[in-house]
Amino acid sequence: MTLKKIKVLLAVMGLWLIASTCSSGEIPAKESASAALGKEELVRVSIQKLIVDPATQNPVVTLSDPEKKRALFIWIGPSEARAIYAELQGIDHFRPLTHDLLAGVINEFKGEVQRIVITHAKENVFYATIMIEKDGSLVEIDARPSDSLVMALKFDAPVFVNKTLFDRMSLPLEEKAEIEDEYGIALQELTPELSEYLSFPLKRGVMVSGIRKGSQAAKDGLETGDIIADIGGQAIENVLSIKKIFAETKAPVKAGIFRNTRFMTFTLHPP
Repeated sequence: MTLKKIKVLLAVMGLWLIASTCSSGEIPAKESASAALGKEELVRVSIQKLIVDPATQNPVVTLSDPEKKRALFIWIGPSEARAIYAELQGIDHFRPLTHDLLAGVINEFKGEVQRIVITHAKENVFYATIMIEKDGSLVEIDARPSDSLVMALKFDAPVFVNKTLFDRMSLPLEEKAEIEDEYGIALQELTPELSEYLSFPLKRGVMVSGIRKGSQAAKDGLETGDIIADIGGQAIENVLSIKKIFAETKAPVKAGIFRNTRFMTFTLHPP
């Protein structure tokens, strides 16, 4: 079989894989992800963890930079989450599933997934490209990030994100210190793009990324995925503003919380 025919077959398999599964944050459009590759600077990332968005009950994969200071959050479908989890845990299936089939086709024709690149986002949809090497030539397959991550795990291939995209839509992971230790809450600042993705109308705020069981934050009713919009009538712009309010306020205080696409009011008890 000629290389040209192999490229066509791989492209057809890639398109079939894309069409066979769906998730709200990654539905592919006609625009090719490879068009955004160019010579853009890339950031190598790794899968940090799989979590569940309590607001939508959809799985979320977090991709962190090498220093684990920032992470990109991508909402994916349940089947793709199960496939990623299976690869991370080394779980084999009795019969090949969709991603196993595509990997088998690539292996059968002596191809190899060289790398995955998450190229850009358009209208809250992320685009990715699977780079497949065959006899010294590269074949680019337009794909969803979730499917691409499964293939990266199957072939032990590196994953990259366009640096402009990563800088714009990733969140800091290092904000812990006193609030997390004393109040039992982990926080991450929102970007305008992520606010739009989460349908949060104010374009600024701080997201709750974790709650320690039995902590005061848990007793106050906060949940992972909540967005803190204001505390005591003061708009929350970043994590530092919450630290400042907590340092100055020891009495119970009202807070505006965005959850499940609506605003709610909670009473917080600063440590």
